[in-house]
Amino acid sequence: MALQGVIDALKRTNLQEIGVSFSLADIMKDLRIEGNNVYIKLFSPSEKYYDYLREKIYSTLKPLGAENIEVEFSSEPPVQRQTQPPPPPPPQNPFESRRRIPNIDKVILVASGKGGVGKSTVAVNLASALKKLGHNVGYLDADMYGPSGPTMFGAKDRKVMAKETPEGQKIIAPEAHGVKIMSIGFLLPSEDTPVIWRGPVLFKALTQFLFDIDWGDEKLDFLVIDLPPGTGDIQITLGQTAEVDGAIIVTTPQDVALIDVKKGIQMFNEVQIPIIGIVENMSYFVCPDSGKKYEIFGKSKTEDIAKIYGTELLGQIPIEPKVAEFSDLGIPIVFAKEDSQTAQEFINIAKKVIEKLSKKGE
Repeated sequence: MALQGVIDALKRTNLQEIGVSFSLADIMKDLRIEGNNVYIKLFSPSEKYYDYLREKIYSTLKPLGAENIEVEFSSEPPVQRQTQPPPPPPPQNPFESRRRIPNIDKVILVASGKGGVGKSTVAVNLASALKKLGHNVGYLDADMYGPSGPTMFGAKDRKVMAKETPEGQKIIAPEAHGVKIMSIGFLLPSEDTPVIWRGPVLFKALTQFLFDIDWGDEKLDFLVIDLPPGTGDIQITLGQTAEVDGAIIVTTPQDVALIDVKKGIQMFNEVQIPIIGIVENMSYFVCPDSGKKYEIFGKSKTEDIAKIYGTELLGQIPIEPKVAEFSDLGIPIVFAKEDSQTAQEFINIAKKVIEKLSKKGE
């Protein structure tokens, strides 16, 4: 006879006829099984229940094949066996579930600790510079609440199509200036439509943008992801969801912006994303009449901050009115005015990014 089968049968046999809610298993103090012979010891507060309990045992165990059944009684209640809860599972590392974005070689995040530092301008022109250097490039506008990528790429009128694939429906990324681009701005009725989404909807949309976009038949060499400013949920969610090769932090020379650079570096360290470097935007202004250089926001301390945190200053972008002018026209400065100081600085930054990511992959 199987021990577990006997125990299960005792658990199913209640004692409601004598007005108690216990089962036979609840009052059992001892149980031994040898072949088809069973010894069982039960708790009973009074001898008047002996015959009743003995009959219950026989009617329960005989059908199971028990031949000789010895029943003994005790006036001492059984010791309550405290079931130990199973040990908690080991804490899961949230970064172990990160997935590689399909059909993309290198994924680069462009972030800033605060708004107003020209992060999207840097992201758009970095993607353009990488394209200018002959690479197949994608740009993902992950700033869900303030998408500006379509405007800066002159792609506000692009129609977004979808297609069925073995993995499900995927959105086909449109193209502008040779760069594949995707933004929530393409999916809104107009550019004046606000995105009013709570966390779960936002995260679902972000996940679809990461894994359900068709970037074309040819593998992307680089995908530049333009993050919203700050160190919020989108940054953390992306860091826990997708494998990223590195992040670039955009700042200005102002002390208040540099404080947020430190926060940004610490955030990326927390989500285990390597820092490629820092780009300082609006670093200085060169007077077109005299050629004199003016540090409008004060002397830069960005390089010192970069050294303290073990990273580097990738480049300093000057204040050049043509950048904003061409952005409004939908032409990145890298394409619009190739010989400008700003365009050349973006090309140099792109070369440094390529070099650093190549060394990382060795």
